This record gives sequence, structure tokens and C-alpha cells, in this order.
Amino acid sequence: MIETAYFATGCFWGADRRFWQMPGVTETAVGYMGGHAESPTYEQVCTGSTGHAEMVKVVFDNQKISYRRLLEEFLTMHDPTSLNRQGGDVGSQYRSAVYFTNDNQREAIESGFKLYGAALAAAGNGPIVSEVLSADGMTFWAAEEYHQRYLEKNPKGYDCHSQTGVPFPSDAWSDIKVSGAYPIEINEEELRARLDQLSFEVLRRAETEAPFVGEYTDTETVGVYKCKACGNELFRSENKFHSGCGWPSFYKPSSDDAVELIEDRSLAPRIRTEVRCAKCGSHMGHVFEGEGYDVPTDQRWCINSVSLVLEPK
Repeated sequence: MIETAYFATGCFWGADRRFWQMPGVTETAVGYMGGHAESPTYEQVCTGSTGHAEMVKVVFDNQKISYRRLLEEFLTMHDPTSLNRQGGDVGSQYRSAVYFTNDNQREAIESGFKLYGAALAAAGNGPIVSEVLSADGMTFWAAEEYHQRYLEKNPKGYDCHSQTGVPFPSDAWSDIKVSGAYPIEINEEELRARLDQLSFEVLRRAETEAPFVGEYTDTETVGVYKCKACGNELFRSENKFHSGCGWPSFYKPSSDDAVELIEDRSLAPRIRTEVRCAKCGSHMGHVFEGEGYDVPTDQRWCINSVSLVLEPK
């Protein structure tokens, strides 16, 4: 499924190149966003009077690259602790900003900022000051043609994004223990080679696939759903129901010992219950209670399709 994201990291030339080089990104464009002026020119934006920021529009296939991965690139390619300034570029037009287009992106920003903020603090840096807003109702004004893919046209042009900042913790999205914590030990390099990128990030980094696009969201095929990482039986088709939430939903697992439940504070103060495979610890999704569904347990086990393999009966 194709999604759109918006990032501002100072001068847009270097950020544009960083994003267009990422596998799974289908299109990028630079422009102006977040201000009040209509059809602004580069010269107008440079005065700081339009309220716009230099913005990169990123169009991506969320089955090939996750929004979280884009967010990591955004945070580490510039200094998100610097207010209205990146290097020698000074002014509100060079502010750090991220505008989300759906709730999944908003939640990823909330959790990602907390995780990266902790990494920055540990390295002796200040807090993240990036502007976070909904893109709903905003207009992206495309910049002049000579700005589009500027560093492709001018390989030696100015690039303030050639350096990487504090690394994003590789295991920050999830505290899955790979070695010795579960009966089946997963070799992540082998798993990464075997699976597509999104499946790996969901299973081992607790990513979430986009709603209404998963292979098993609406399927009624009779069979058993197994962990995509290790093959452990997790759910059965007779316990699946149509919740309308956008992800495969079950009212109970195959057995109590098929899954492990973990307290998830990634969206604190909101506390959720994460579902993992009890054999290998891979992330499946979350379980919610008391939502009023007409099912025997009054539970909705909201599971990512890419975490599962359906074995037909």
C-alpha cells in the first residue's frame, strides 16, 4: 500500500537524496509546507515570512519499507534538538518538522521520539524540538523544478545531511530477546535473508503493518495460523472474526501456552498488551478487551498478517 510522509530537516536538497536512495521509496519531491502563504517561491520562503518550512514529500510502499524506518532516517540525518537552525542555515524555514498522514504514523512518531530522545539524552544532547503536526488540511507547495533532485543534477552541491547523528538504537522498538530467552532461538541474519523487510521488522522490531492491506485481514480459509518466524501454531480459523479494525482478528489463541503477553509501554501513558510467539518471542500484535464485540471471550487479538502463515486444512 502506498503512503505519503512529510519531513523537514533544514535545507531540503540533502534530505531529498537520503530518502530517494532508500529501497521502498517510490517518489520524492521537495517543496514548502506548514505556513500561510499560497504558491510561495523559494525567494519568499527564504525570508522566513511565509511560515513555511523546506519540506521533503516521501511516497513509499509500506509493504517494502516501514514508516518507522523513514522516521529513523529523519531523526539521524539532522539535529532534531536544534530550534529553527541546521548548521549554517538559520530561520524558521529550516526548522525540524514531521507531518503525519495517518494514526499509525502519529503513533510511530510518539514512540520513536521517546526512544530516540532517550538515546540523545544518554549522549549528552538536549530534547527533541521537532514540530509534529497532522498534514490533514495542509497543502504541499512543490518547489521550483531546479530544486527537484538537486544533488542528482549537481553532485557536488551543498549537502548539510552528509553526516549521521546519534545512531537510532537498533533494538529500541522492541525488547525482544534473541538469545536464550525462548525455546526456539532465532538467528536474525538468517531470518532477515528469508523474509521481506516488513515481515522482519514486524516480527523482530515490533513494527505494525498498515491496516486493511494484510493478506489475512478478511480471508475465511479454514486452517491453522502459524508463526512466520518459527512455525509455532498460534491461532485457528474457527476463532477468527471480522472486527473491521483493518487487521486479522481472533477471539482467542490456539492455546494459552502458544502465546506470551507482554506489557507494552511504547505509547505511554497508554498501556497495551503485546502478543508474542511463546516459542521464539516474535511480535504478533496486541490483544484488547472490553470493546463490545459479539464474541465468546470479549477479546480482540489484533494480529499482523505478515507475522503469520496460514496452513489450510
